[in-house]
Amino acid sequence: MKKIILGIVALAAVLFVVLQIFTWYNGNNIMSNQTVFKIYMDVKDEDMDEYFGVEKGTYDKENHMIVCNLPVQPAPFKQYQQVVDFNISSIDCNEKYTKGNYVKYDQTELNDDQNATLYIINKNYSPSAGPIDSQLEGKGAGTVASRQVHLEYQMGTINHIVLAKDKVYEYCNK
Repeated sequence: MKKIILGIVALAAVLFVVLQIFTWYNGNNIMSNQTVFKIYMDVKDEDMDEYFGVEKGTYDKENHMIVCNLPVQPAPFKQYQQVVDFNISSIDCNEKYTKGNYVKYDQTELNDDQNATLYIINKNYSPSAGPIDSQLEGKGAGTVASRQVHLEYQMGTINHIVLAKDKVYEYCNK
């Protein structure tokens, strides 16, 4: 009887250690059923109005910023929007995943259509508490313009997606 109890305790200890190792590995790496997005813009300021289909002179980089609604439906309180980065020269294709720097999305959180929505919003816009989607799209909101884009991405990696005037591409796989 003593051997059986000792065996059960040993098995539980081994399972606990294996679970801890997997949890640590999952927290510090991107699994094959997960993806990470980093969105960049390669459109000149003077071409931004044309890119969004608005009147020339509408976009002002001093007063506006570009925000991307990623093609995800995550759990509550998980980030699904990202301010678009204009510094393409900072892309590091050999970058390793660092917990806290990026948000991982599981296969179950990704939209099937892979469409993201870009917004030009006022920098000084301060939304009230509530769902940000309805605030961005509502009348009198901070949204100046919006546009849908189709994103091609891979699982198990950090996707450095560049939005250019005439195409959307994954920078590290071009």
